[in-house]
This record gives sequence, C-alpha cells and structure tokens, in this order.
Amino acid sequence: MEMAGESRLEASRELVWDALNDPVALQASIPGCESLERTADNEFTATVVSKVGPIKARFAGKVSLSNITPPRSYTLTGEGSGGAAGFARADIEVSLDALEPTVTLLRYGVKANVGGKLAQLGSRMIDAAARKSADDFFELFRKQVDARAADASSSASPSVPVGMEALMQAVSAPAVNGAVNGVQAAPPAPAAAERAPAQGSASPVSPPQIEPRDASPASATPAPPAIAPAPSPAAPPAGPPAQAQIASHQAEVMDVLMSEKIKVWISDQVAVVTINRPKSRNAMTYAMWLAMPSIMAALDRNPEVRAVILAGAEKDFCAGADIPEFEKVRADVAQATAYEVAVDACCDAIANISKPTIAVLRGYCLGGGAHLAMSCDFRFAAQDAMFGIPAARLSIIYGVRGTRKLLSLVGLTQAKKILYGAQRFDAKHALSIGFVDLVAGALAVTAPLSLLERLIGAKRHAANSDPMADARVFAASLAGNAPLSMAGAKYLLNGMAMGTGGLDLGRAEALIAAAAGSEDYREGRAAFAEKREPRFLGC
Repeated sequence: MEMAGESRLEASRELVWDALNDPVALQASIPGCESLERTADNEFTATVVSKVGPIKARFAGKVSLSNITPPRSYTLTGEGSGGAAGFARADIEVSLDALEPTVTLLRYGVKANVGGKLAQLGSRMIDAAARKSADDFFELFRKQVDARAADASSSASPSVPVGMEALMQAVSAPAVNGAVNGVQAAPPAPAAAERAPAQGSASPVSPPQIEPRDASPASATPAPPAIAPAPSPAAPPAGPPAQAQIASHQAEVMDVLMSEKIKVWISDQVAVVTINRPKSRNAMTYAMWLAMPSIMAALDRNPEVRAVILAGAEKDFCAGADIPEFEKVRADVAQATAYEVAVDACCDAIANISKPTIAVLRGYCLGGGAHLAMSCDFRFAAQDAMFGIPAARLSIIYGVRGTRKLLSLVGLTQAKKILYGAQRFDAKHALSIGFVDLVAGALAVTAPLSLLERLIGAKRHAANSDPMADARVFAASLAGNAPLSMAGAKYLLNGMAMGTGGLDLGRAEALIAAAAGSEDYREGRAAFAEKREPRFLGC
C-alpha cells in the first residue's frame, strides 16, 4: 500500500521539527498509542491499539528514524506485531517546507505492508483504515503544534527582524562614487525618448549581506565565498536628480524597513521578499518603490541566497501604487516624472538581479503590482488571483518598461486588450495568454471517497492551491544549479528580449568567459564524470 499527503501548519519549521522528534508529542498524535519511549538515539519502543474492520489488536514494536536532515526531513520506520492479528510495517518519508517564517508545509509519503489476518481483509479496507489513521494523526499533531506555537508567541519579545539591520545601515550610509545607499541611482530620464534599460549596471558600493533568519546549528553549513562579479563596462554616473530623490526620502525608506512594510526572510538558500501592507491590499507607497532596490542589491550580493521569491502579505500580491498618496507625491508633471523614475528603478532592480526570481501571486495583482510581477523571471498564481492594468481608467500611460514586459509575455493583441480595456482577468485567463506560468492546483484531480472511506469517516483531501509551495519547490530545484550559469543566461535572455541596445555584447562575453574559468565549471565536469550531484559555490 502506498499513499501521500500534506498538512499546512501555522508554526515555524523548527518548532514542527522539534514536535516530530518529541516522544510526548508523537504519542499524543498517534491514534491508539498507549506508550512511546525512547530507547536510543532515534529509536523508540511503542505499543499501539489498532482496529481495522472486525480485527482489533495491540501491536508492540519499535519506531526508528533514519535519513535525518534537520530540520527538513527524515524517514520514520515503524514495525510491530499484533500476535494472531498479524504484523505491520510502514516506511514514512516526512519533509518540511518552510513557506513562511511561521507557516510550514508537512509532506509525507507512506509505503506499508501487512501480514497475517490483517492481509486477509483486502486492500480496500486496509487502505481506507490507513488513510483514516493518517487523517487522525495529522489532526492530533496539528493540535500539538498549535499549542506549542501559542506558547512560543506569548513568550516572544518584539525586536528588529534579523537581516533588516544590515539593510537599514545601507540605507543610512552616505553616497559614495555616484551611488546612493548602496544602490546605483538611475540617470535622469530623457524628456521624449525611452530611458535605456539598466541591464548589467553594477553598484560601486556593496551593501552588507542579509543574514539568514532561521539558520540552526543542526543545519548550518559553511557559507560559500561571495560571487565575484564579471568584468563589465563602467556604469554611467548617477544623475544628481536621482541622488537627490533617494536622499531626500531617506527617512521614509528607513521607515519602510523598520516597520516591515517590506519584509525579507531567508531559508534554504531562498529569500522571500514580502510586500507587507495587507490592509491596503499591499499597495506600494512611494517610499516602498524607493526602498526595493536596496533590498535587491543586498540579496544579489549575499552568497546564502540562490533564488528570490516576491510575494504579498496575506490575501493579495499587490493592488498597485498607493493612489491615495498621489495628491502628495504625484500632484504635478515633475512629481509624476520622479515617481515613474522610482517605479522603474524598483522594477529594474528586480529584473536585473542576477538570481532567479519568482512572483507568488494571490488575490489582486493590478497596475504597478503587475509591473512587479512581470519583472520577475517566473509567475506562480493562486486560483483566486485577479489581474489588470487600470491605467486607461486613470488617464495614465503605462510606463515603457512595463509595457515592454507585457508585450514580451502576452504578444501585441493581448497587450492591447489589457491596456486599452483596463479590464480585470482571472488566473485561468492569465495562464492561457502566457501572463503567468503556473496556477496552483488547477490541473490536480482529486479522487472521490469510496463508500467504505465515507463509512469510516475518512476525509477528502483537497488539491494544493498554494502557489508558495510550488514556488519554493521550484526555487529549491534552481538553487542547486550553477549561479554563474543562471546569472549569465538571465543577462543574455533579458538583454535579447529588450531588443536593439538591450544587450551589451562586451559584458555578455565577459560573463561567458568568467563562467568558463570558474571553479564551478571544474566542479561541474568532475561531478559529471563521477556521476554525483555537483556542489556549486558561485565562483
């Protein structure tokens, strides 16, 4: 018998891991468990009373843990004998994905065998009973985790989020060599011509690295050396208007970081950047547009980060710009131009970061929010996601960069429909026209419960509809690849997509040469020859 499932738990991965290794929590969660005692490291003895159809028996046996990778996964093996009732053995693969700092997705896969009288009951009855037991276990385990999470939250003291201190230091640092706060400021916008894309521009000042928020001694590994940037043409000097724009709003940018209007969290080499104004549907303020480049620059230089996920807090991704503040920050032509420079700088910073980026889209993704999403390499949507660009309802012309990204994703006709019509469209339509790459759970087919399962009270398992879970699995698959290869491919593809002038051939050749001469290239060849997984360090 084989089965698989998952359970979403409102607790940190470390807390869930501790509960999975605690005999008290496990005993309270296993249906019919009379005793569970540790006999050695990663070994327990257990007594469980179980009823399958007409057969009820007390099973005595042992439980062992193997393939342990704290705090991510282990294999739990349980085997016991129920005398004349027969015997049972189960191998359970358990893995924990940290979706958010306080949200964990527990996945499991079970392979089980039974013998004796139990085997004579037939596979349908055994499967139904096993699924019911799994449902009961995770419901009881959830209660154990919820209680522990409540205790942890009540005893926690408020503090500045780990990882944000370095960003705040970067924001408050003085301008050096034409860069402001560790971010290369954009040159002033031409009056009537398209601003050149900032592909490949490098900041003269490297902001401090963001430290991982959930590193634990059990899972800590030596940090790889910093990625050395490939030679590139000199970046154009920052224009005084752009410098003044950022410097004059330094206090507001600091407030964005201090108040966590944008949050950063790093786990398993994946950084999650969360737009955090849920009461305003995560609308972006002027200060938030200005703050994002500092965050992206710091993540780009952090060797602990191999991929970046951009998400919105709670139910929505981003409803666009914060229109209520337009009277203050976008009241005339000069302010509107400065505002567009800030939006473009924010979205360019997301598009030009050398690491893969994934937008996780729930609820509203409108206007400027759509530009943020289109600036990412990939877009994973929830089934309830709603998209639109309402510029035509505000007498605003959508910016050059955003329009170009829209055109490259959906084509000319669909881009015109979206911009002319200013109408909203759902996730299914977004997938059909190429605006998003995946809709979570859209293709999953859930089998109906059998009559026997309904009679014993088994639950129907809904298909996963959380795009964050899909995004983290995808990001993890990218994190194991060569950073230099991905960075070079991203630069080439983005530059080619921008058309004439979007790709600096000199920089492209420099990136290719740097990868060919890197230690990672030698490691890749060695791993291929030795038929093993490569261990890339990004240098």
